[in-house]
Amino acid sequence: MKRKKLLNCSIILASGFVINSHVYAVDDNIALTFRTHYGQVDRHFGAEDSEEMSFTAKLDYASDYYKDLIGFDASIYSVSKLYADKNTARIPLLDENGDGFSKIGQANIKLKPNDNMTLRMGRMRIISPLMTDTDGRSEPGTREALRGDVQIGGAKLYGIYSTAAAASGYDSFEQYTDDGDAVVIVGGRYRFENGLGVHLAHGQLQDAKRQTFISGHYGIPVGEDNLDFDIYHYMAKGIGDQSNLADNPGSDGKLDTYLSNIVVAYSHKDLTYSLSYQRVGDDLYEPSWDGFNHDRSVLWTNNSVQILDFYSPQEESLQVRVDYAPSQIPGFTLMTRYTEGDYKDGDEKLKDSEFNLEAGYVVQTGVAKDLALKMRYADVEVGGVGNLEDIRLIAEYGFSF
Repeated sequence: MKRKKLLNCSIILASGFVINSHVYAVDDNIALTFRTHYGQVDRHFGAEDSEEMSFTAKLDYASDYYKDLIGFDASIYSVSKLYADKNTARIPLLDENGDGFSKIGQANIKLKPNDNMTLRMGRMRIISPLMTDTDGRSEPGTREALRGDVQIGGAKLYGIYSTAAAASGYDSFEQYTDDGDAVVIVGGRYRFENGLGVHLAHGQLQDAKRQTFISGHYGIPVGEDNLDFDIYHYMAKGIGDQSNLADNPGSDGKLDTYLSNIVVAYSHKDLTYSLSYQRVGDDLYEPSWDGFNHDRSVLWTNNSVQILDFYSPQEESLQVRVDYAPSQIPGFTLMTRYTEGDYKDGDEKLKDSEFNLEAGYVVQTGVAKDLALKMRYADVEVGGVGNLEDIRLIAEYGFSF
Protein backbone atom coordinates (compact mmCIF):
# COMPACT_ATOMS: atom_id res chain seq x y z
CA MET A 1 0.00 0.00 0.00
CA LYS A 2 1.36 3.40 -0.99
CA ARG A 3 1.92 5.94 1.79
CA LYS A 4 2.78 9.14 -0.12
CA LYS A 5 -0.33 10.84 1.26
CA LEU A 6 1.03 13.00 4.04
CA LEU A 7 0.47 16.27 2.17
CA ASN A 8 -3.18 15.49 1.59
CA CYS A 9 -3.60 14.41 5.23
CA SER A 10 -2.05 17.68 6.38
CA ILE A 11 -4.40 19.68 4.16
CA ILE A 12 -7.41 17.95 5.63
CA LEU A 13 -6.38 18.42 9.22
CA ALA A 14 -5.44 22.03 8.64
CA SER A 15 -8.61 22.96 6.78
CA GLY A 16 -10.69 21.62 9.65
CA PHE A 17 -14.21 21.34 8.40
CA VAL A 18 -17.42 20.30 9.43
CA ILE A 19 -19.35 19.13 12.38
CA ASN A 20 -22.48 17.41 11.16
CA SER A 21 -24.97 19.61 12.98
CA HIS A 22 -28.70 19.18 12.64
CA VAL A 23 -30.05 22.36 14.20
CA TYR A 24 -33.82 22.62 13.96
CA ALA A 25 -34.67 24.56 17.11
CA VAL A 26 -37.09 27.45 17.17
CA ASP A 27 -34.41 30.13 17.39
CA ASP A 28 -31.85 28.38 15.18
CA ASN A 29 -33.47 27.71 11.82
CA ILE A 30 -30.41 27.95 9.57
CA ALA A 31 -27.34 25.73 9.87
CA LEU A 32 -24.22 26.06 7.73
CA THR A 33 -21.92 23.05 7.70
CA PHE A 34 -18.51 22.56 6.10
CA ARG A 35 -16.86 19.22 5.52
CA THR A 36 -13.50 18.25 4.04
CA HIS A 37 -13.28 14.56 3.22
CA TYR A 38 -10.27 12.61 1.94
CA GLY A 39 -10.69 9.03 0.78
CA GLN A 40 -8.23 6.48 -0.58
CA VAL A 41 -8.78 2.86 -1.61
CA ASP A 42 -5.81 0.61 -2.41
CA ARG A 43 -7.01 -2.53 -4.19
CA HIS A 44 -4.67 -5.51 -4.39
CA PHE A 45 -6.66 -6.99 -7.24
CA GLY A 46 -8.12 -6.07 -10.67
CA ALA A 47 -9.61 -2.58 -10.35
CA GLU A 48 -7.30 0.43 -10.15
CA ASP A 49 -6.80 2.24 -6.88
CA SER A 50 -8.99 5.26 -6.05
CA GLU A 51 -8.18 8.59 -4.40
CA GLU A 52 -10.45 11.60 -3.97
CA MET A 53 -10.73 14.68 -1.81
CA SER A 54 -13.73 16.99 -1.57
CA PHE A 55 -14.96 20.08 0.23
CA THR A 56 -18.68 20.33 0.94
CA ALA A 57 -20.77 23.29 2.05
CA LYS A 58 -24.21 22.30 3.30
CA LEU A 59 -26.92 24.85 4.06
CA ASP A 60 -29.90 23.54 6.05
CA TYR A 61 -33.03 25.61 6.58
CA ALA A 62 -35.94 24.59 8.81
CA SER A 63 -38.84 26.97 9.24
CA ASP A 64 -41.01 27.29 12.29
CA TYR A 65 -44.60 26.10 11.89
CA TYR A 66 -46.76 28.98 10.66
CA LYS A 67 -49.81 29.12 12.96
CA ASP A 68 -48.49 25.83 14.43
CA LEU A 69 -49.66 24.08 11.25
CA ILE A 70 -47.42 24.39 8.18
CA GLY A 71 -43.71 24.90 7.50
CA PHE A 72 -40.94 24.32 4.97
CA ASP A 73 -37.50 22.71 5.19
CA ALA A 74 -34.72 22.76 2.61
CA SER A 75 -31.06 21.77 2.20
CA ILE A 76 -28.55 22.79 -0.47
CA TYR A 77 -25.35 20.78 -0.94
CA SER A 78 -22.36 22.12 -2.84
CA VAL A 79 -19.48 19.67 -3.36
CA SER A 80 -16.15 20.99 -4.69
CA LYS A 81 -13.35 18.87 -6.08
CA LEU A 82 -10.06 19.32 -4.26
CA TYR A 83 -8.27 16.30 -5.69
CA ALA A 84 -9.03 13.19 -7.74
CA ASP A 85 -6.65 10.58 -9.11
CA LYS A 86 -6.74 7.17 -10.76
CA ASN A 87 -10.05 5.32 -10.65
CA THR A 88 -12.36 8.16 -9.62
CA ALA A 89 -16.02 7.86 -8.65
CA ARG A 90 -15.37 4.57 -6.90
CA ILE A 91 -15.39 5.91 -3.33
CA PRO A 92 -17.44 8.13 -4.14
CA LEU A 93 -16.81 11.63 -2.87
CA LEU A 94 -17.34 13.32 -6.24
CA ASP A 95 -19.73 12.61 -9.11
CA GLU A 96 -19.38 9.80 -11.66
CA ASN A 97 -16.89 11.89 -13.65
CA GLY A 98 -14.73 12.75 -10.66
CA ASP A 99 -15.99 16.35 -10.52
CA GLY A 100 -17.83 18.51 -8.01
CA PHE A 101 -21.56 19.26 -8.18
CA SER A 102 -24.42 21.03 -6.42
CA LYS A 103 -27.96 19.91 -5.70
CA ILE A 104 -31.06 20.74 -3.72
CA GLY A 105 -30.98 17.72 -1.45
CA GLN A 106 -34.05 18.56 0.64
CA ALA A 107 -37.11 20.68 -0.08
CA ASN A 108 -40.27 19.60 1.68
CA ILE A 109 -43.50 21.00 3.03
CA LYS A 110 -44.29 19.90 6.57
CA LEU A 111 -47.67 19.84 8.28
CA LYS A 112 -48.47 19.41 11.98
CA PRO A 113 -52.21 18.67 12.31
CA ASN A 114 -51.73 18.18 16.06
CA ASP A 115 -48.97 17.83 18.64
CA ASN A 116 -48.66 14.09 18.00
CA MET A 117 -48.61 14.02 14.19
CA THR A 118 -46.37 15.39 11.41
CA LEU A 119 -46.55 15.00 7.63
CA ARG A 120 -43.83 15.79 5.08
CA MET A 121 -43.95 15.87 1.30
CA GLY A 122 -41.08 16.55 -1.11
CA ARG A 123 -37.35 15.89 -0.96
CA MET A 124 -36.06 14.69 2.37
CA ARG A 125 -33.52 12.52 4.13
CA ILE A 126 -35.01 9.31 5.53
CA ILE A 127 -33.57 7.23 8.37
CA SER A 128 -35.41 3.94 8.89
CA PRO A 129 -34.36 0.27 8.99
CA LEU A 130 -35.75 -0.44 5.50
CA MET A 131 -34.70 2.84 3.88
CA THR A 132 -31.61 4.70 5.07
CA ASP A 133 -29.94 7.80 3.62
CA THR A 134 -26.44 7.66 5.06
CA ASP A 135 -24.13 10.65 5.54
CA GLY A 136 -20.69 9.08 5.44
CA ARG A 137 -19.45 10.67 2.21
CA SER A 138 -19.34 14.26 0.93
CA GLU A 139 -23.08 14.78 1.31
CA PRO A 140 -26.03 12.64 2.46
CA GLY A 141 -28.34 10.79 0.15
CA THR A 142 -31.97 11.98 0.04
CA ARG A 143 -35.37 10.90 -1.34
CA GLU A 144 -38.48 12.18 -3.01
CA ALA A 145 -41.13 10.96 -0.62
CA LEU A 146 -44.23 11.43 1.47
CA ARG A 147 -43.73 10.63 5.16
CA GLY A 148 -46.07 10.64 8.12
CA ASP A 149 -45.23 10.22 11.81
CA VAL A 150 -47.69 9.82 14.69
CA GLN A 151 -47.31 9.08 18.38
CA ILE A 152 -50.06 7.07 20.08
CA GLY A 153 -49.31 6.62 23.73
CA GLY A 154 -45.86 5.07 23.96
CA ALA A 155 -45.87 3.91 20.32
CA LYS A 156 -44.17 5.94 17.59
CA LEU A 157 -45.57 4.96 14.17
CA TYR A 158 -44.52 6.04 10.68
CA GLY A 159 -45.34 5.54 7.03
CA ILE A 160 -43.17 6.24 3.96
CA TYR A 161 -44.10 6.45 0.27
CA SER A 162 -40.98 7.09 -1.83
CA THR A 163 -40.79 7.43 -5.63
CA ALA A 164 -37.12 8.34 -6.25
CA ALA A 165 -33.68 8.54 -4.62
CA ALA A 166 -30.45 10.50 -5.06
CA ALA A 167 -27.43 8.73 -3.59
CA SER A 168 -24.27 10.45 -2.43
CA GLY A 169 -22.30 11.57 -5.47
CA TYR A 170 -25.38 12.07 -7.68
CA ASP A 171 -27.02 15.41 -8.45
CA SER A 172 -30.29 13.98 -9.80
CA PHE A 173 -33.14 11.89 -8.41
CA GLU A 174 -33.85 8.57 -10.13
CA GLN A 175 -36.88 6.29 -9.89
CA TYR A 176 -36.62 2.82 -8.37
CA THR A 177 -38.07 1.14 -11.48
CA ASP A 178 -38.55 1.96 -15.15
CA ASP A 179 -42.30 2.26 -14.56
CA GLY A 180 -41.89 4.65 -11.64
CA ASP A 181 -43.16 2.26 -8.96
CA ALA A 182 -42.91 3.50 -5.37
CA VAL A 183 -41.48 1.88 -2.25
CA VAL A 184 -44.08 1.78 0.53
CA ILE A 185 -43.03 1.26 4.16
CA VAL A 186 -44.91 1.21 7.47
CA GLY A 187 -43.29 0.79 10.85
CA GLY A 188 -43.21 1.68 14.49
CA ARG A 189 -41.28 1.63 17.77
CA TYR A 190 -42.39 0.95 21.33
CA ARG A 191 -40.61 0.86 24.68
CA PHE A 192 -42.15 -1.15 27.49
CA GLU A 193 -42.03 -0.10 31.13
CA ASN A 194 -39.43 -2.77 31.88
CA GLY A 195 -37.04 -1.12 29.39
CA LEU A 196 -37.53 -3.55 26.50
CA GLY A 197 -37.57 -1.66 23.20
CA VAL A 198 -38.93 -3.10 19.94
CA HIS A 199 -38.99 -1.82 16.37
CA LEU A 200 -41.08 -3.34 13.56
CA ALA A 201 -41.15 -2.32 9.88
CA HIS A 202 -42.52 -3.75 6.65
CA GLY A 203 -42.10 -2.48 3.10
CA GLN A 204 -42.52 -3.53 -0.50
CA LEU A 205 -41.84 -2.57 -4.11
CA GLN A 206 -44.26 -3.83 -6.74
CA ASP A 207 -43.07 -6.85 -8.77
CA ALA A 208 -39.80 -6.79 -6.83
CA LYS A 209 -39.76 -7.76 -3.17
CA ARG A 210 -41.10 -7.17 0.29
CA GLN A 211 -38.88 -6.71 3.33
CA THR A 212 -39.68 -7.07 7.02
CA PHE A 213 -37.55 -5.84 9.93
CA ILE A 214 -37.82 -6.80 13.60
CA SER A 215 -35.49 -5.62 16.35
CA GLY A 216 -35.36 -5.69 20.11
CA HIS A 217 -33.15 -4.09 22.76
CA TYR A 218 -32.88 -4.80 26.47
CA GLY A 219 -30.39 -3.50 29.00
CA ILE A 220 -29.52 -4.78 32.45
CA PRO A 221 -27.56 -2.76 35.03
CA VAL A 222 -24.73 -4.76 36.60
CA GLY A 223 -23.64 -2.70 39.54
CA GLU A 224 -22.24 0.46 38.00
CA ASP A 225 -21.82 -1.32 34.65
CA ASN A 226 -24.33 -2.23 31.93
CA LEU A 227 -25.10 -5.37 29.96
CA ASP A 228 -27.04 -4.83 26.72
CA PHE A 229 -28.69 -7.30 24.36
CA ASP A 230 -29.76 -6.47 20.80
CA ILE A 231 -31.37 -8.63 18.13
CA TYR A 232 -32.03 -7.69 14.50
CA HIS A 233 -33.93 -9.83 12.02
CA TYR A 234 -34.56 -9.05 8.35
CA MET A 235 -36.70 -11.06 5.92
CA ALA A 236 -36.95 -10.57 2.14
CA LYS A 237 -39.20 -12.35 -0.36
CA GLY A 238 -39.83 -11.77 -4.06
CA ILE A 239 -43.36 -10.69 -5.03
CA GLY A 240 -45.34 -10.54 -8.26
CA ASP A 241 -43.43 -11.52 -11.39
CA GLN A 242 -40.16 -10.10 -9.93
CA SER A 243 -39.66 -8.04 -13.10
CA ASN A 244 -38.49 -5.11 -10.96
CA LEU A 245 -36.26 -7.21 -8.71
CA ALA A 246 -32.64 -6.03 -8.68
CA ASP A 247 -31.43 -8.68 -6.20
CA ASN A 248 -29.78 -11.95 -7.12
CA PRO A 249 -32.54 -14.49 -6.36
CA GLY A 250 -30.29 -17.55 -6.42
CA SER A 251 -30.44 -20.71 -8.51
CA ASP A 252 -34.21 -21.25 -8.23
CA GLY A 253 -35.00 -17.73 -9.50
CA LYS A 254 -37.11 -16.87 -6.44
CA LEU A 255 -35.91 -14.53 -3.73
CA ASP A 256 -36.59 -15.90 -0.24
CA THR A 257 -34.01 -15.15 2.44
CA TYR A 258 -33.34 -13.69 5.86
CA LEU A 259 -30.56 -12.10 7.90
CA SER A 260 -30.31 -12.35 11.70
CA ASN A 261 -27.90 -10.57 14.03
CA ILE A 262 -27.48 -11.00 17.81
CA VAL A 263 -25.31 -8.60 19.83
CA VAL A 264 -24.16 -8.67 23.45
CA ALA A 265 -22.36 -5.59 24.84
CA TYR A 266 -20.82 -5.00 28.26
CA SER A 267 -19.97 -1.45 29.36
CA HIS A 268 -17.46 -0.85 32.15
CA LYS A 269 -16.41 2.71 32.91
CA ASP A 270 -14.93 4.15 29.67
CA LEU A 271 -14.93 0.86 27.75
CA THR A 272 -17.62 -1.12 25.92
CA TYR A 273 -16.94 -4.68 24.74
CA SER A 274 -19.24 -6.20 22.10
CA LEU A 275 -19.68 -9.63 20.56
CA SER A 276 -21.89 -9.95 17.47
CA TYR A 277 -23.07 -13.02 15.52
CA GLN A 278 -24.84 -12.85 12.15
CA ARG A 279 -26.35 -15.49 9.85
CA VAL A 280 -27.85 -15.20 6.34
CA GLY A 281 -30.46 -17.38 4.63
CA ASP A 282 -30.17 -19.22 1.32
CA ASP A 283 -30.05 -16.09 -0.87
CA LEU A 284 -27.91 -12.95 -0.79
CA TYR A 285 -29.52 -10.29 1.43
CA GLU A 286 -29.46 -6.83 -0.18
CA PRO A 287 -31.14 -3.99 1.74
CA SER A 288 -31.33 -1.76 -1.36
CA TRP A 289 -34.56 -1.57 -3.34
CA ASP A 290 -32.85 -1.01 -6.71
CA GLY A 291 -29.62 -2.99 -6.54
CA PHE A 292 -27.66 -0.05 -5.06
CA ASN A 293 -28.00 2.02 -8.23
CA HIS A 294 -29.39 5.04 -6.40
CA ASP A 295 -30.80 3.57 -3.20
CA ARG A 296 -27.76 2.96 -0.98
CA SER A 297 -29.67 1.74 2.07
CA VAL A 298 -27.61 -0.15 4.64
CA LEU A 299 -28.38 -2.83 7.18
CA TRP A 300 -29.01 -1.80 10.78
CA THR A 301 -26.81 -4.61 12.09
CA ASN A 302 -23.47 -4.59 13.89
CA ASN A 303 -21.87 -6.76 11.20
CA SER A 304 -22.62 -4.17 8.52
CA VAL A 305 -19.30 -2.33 8.76
CA GLN A 306 -17.20 0.18 6.81
CA ILE A 307 -16.88 -1.83 3.58
CA LEU A 308 -18.53 -5.24 3.94
CA ASP A 309 -21.99 -6.29 5.12
CA PHE A 310 -21.34 -10.05 5.44
CA TYR A 311 -24.64 -10.84 3.67
CA SER A 312 -23.61 -13.53 1.18
CA PRO A 313 -25.86 -16.62 0.92
CA GLN A 314 -25.64 -18.80 4.05
CA GLU A 315 -22.81 -16.67 5.43
CA GLU A 316 -22.11 -16.85 9.14
CA SER A 317 -20.01 -14.06 10.65
CA LEU A 318 -18.66 -13.16 14.06
CA GLN A 319 -17.47 -9.76 15.26
CA VAL A 320 -15.45 -8.63 18.27
CA ARG A 321 -15.53 -4.89 19.00
CA VAL A 322 -14.15 -2.50 21.63
CA ASP A 323 -15.22 1.15 22.09
CA TYR A 324 -13.26 3.57 24.25
CA ALA A 325 -14.31 7.07 25.32
CA PRO A 326 -11.85 8.19 28.04
CA SER A 327 -13.41 10.50 30.59
CA GLN A 328 -9.99 12.10 31.07
CA ILE A 329 -10.02 13.30 27.44
CA PRO A 330 -13.49 14.74 26.72
CA GLY A 331 -14.38 14.62 23.03
CA PHE A 332 -12.02 11.75 22.16
CA THR A 333 -13.37 8.37 20.98
CA LEU A 334 -11.66 5.23 19.74
CA MET A 335 -13.19 2.12 18.22
CA THR A 336 -11.67 -1.09 16.88
CA ARG A 337 -13.41 -4.21 15.59
CA TYR A 338 -12.71 -7.37 13.64
CA THR A 339 -15.38 -9.23 11.68
CA GLU A 340 -14.95 -12.56 9.91
CA GLY A 341 -17.47 -14.55 7.88
CA ASP A 342 -17.49 -17.95 6.14
CA TYR A 343 -19.71 -19.17 3.29
CA LYS A 344 -19.66 -21.41 0.23
CA ASP A 345 -19.75 -20.61 -3.47
CA GLY A 346 -20.55 -23.96 -5.02
CA ASP A 347 -18.02 -26.39 -3.60
CA GLU A 348 -15.54 -23.63 -2.73
CA LYS A 349 -15.37 -22.39 0.84
CA LEU A 350 -14.74 -18.64 1.03
CA LYS A 351 -13.89 -16.20 3.81
CA ASP A 352 -14.61 -12.49 4.19
CA SER A 353 -12.88 -10.44 6.87
CA GLU A 354 -12.58 -6.80 7.83
CA PHE A 355 -10.53 -5.01 10.47
CA ASN A 356 -11.62 -1.47 11.36
CA LEU A 357 -10.03 1.30 13.39
CA GLU A 358 -11.78 4.62 14.03
CA ALA A 359 -10.55 7.59 16.02
CA GLY A 360 -12.38 10.85 16.54
CA TYR A 361 -11.96 14.07 18.45
CA VAL A 362 -14.24 17.08 18.94
CA VAL A 363 -12.45 20.23 20.14
CA GLN A 364 -13.98 21.26 23.47
CA THR A 365 -12.80 24.85 23.97
CA GLY A 366 -11.18 27.80 22.24
CA VAL A 367 -11.58 29.33 18.81
CA ALA A 368 -11.90 25.87 17.20
CA LYS A 369 -14.56 24.66 19.65
CA ASP A 370 -16.83 22.00 18.06
CA LEU A 371 -14.34 21.26 15.27
CA ALA A 372 -14.66 17.50 14.70
CA LEU A 373 -11.88 15.31 13.29
CA LYS A 374 -12.26 11.65 12.37
CA MET A 375 -10.10 8.91 10.90
CA ARG A 376 -11.60 5.64 9.58
CA TYR A 377 -9.45 2.73 8.42
CA ALA A 378 -10.40 -0.67 7.01
CA ASP A 379 -8.28 -3.66 6.01
CA VAL A 380 -10.55 -5.97 4.00
CA GLU A 381 -10.38 -9.46 2.53
CA VAL A 382 -13.17 -10.22 0.04
CA GLY A 383 -13.63 -13.95 -0.47
CA GLY A 384 -12.65 -15.09 -3.95
CA VAL A 385 -11.67 -11.54 -4.99
CA GLY A 386 -8.72 -10.18 -3.00
CA ASN A 387 -7.65 -7.59 -0.44
CA LEU A 388 -8.10 -3.84 -0.19
CA GLU A 389 -7.35 -1.05 2.25
CA ASP A 390 -9.63 1.95 2.75
CA ILE A 391 -8.76 5.11 4.66
CA ARG A 392 -10.95 8.16 5.22
CA LEU A 393 -10.00 11.42 6.92
CA ILE A 394 -12.84 13.80 7.72
CA ALA A 395 -12.72 17.26 9.24
CA GLU A 396 -16.04 18.99 10.05
CA TYR A 397 -17.25 22.26 11.43
CA GLY A 398 -20.64 23.90 11.54
CA PHE A 399 -22.65 26.67 13.12
CA SER A 400 -26.20 27.91 13.21
CA PHE A 401 -27.80 31.33 13.09
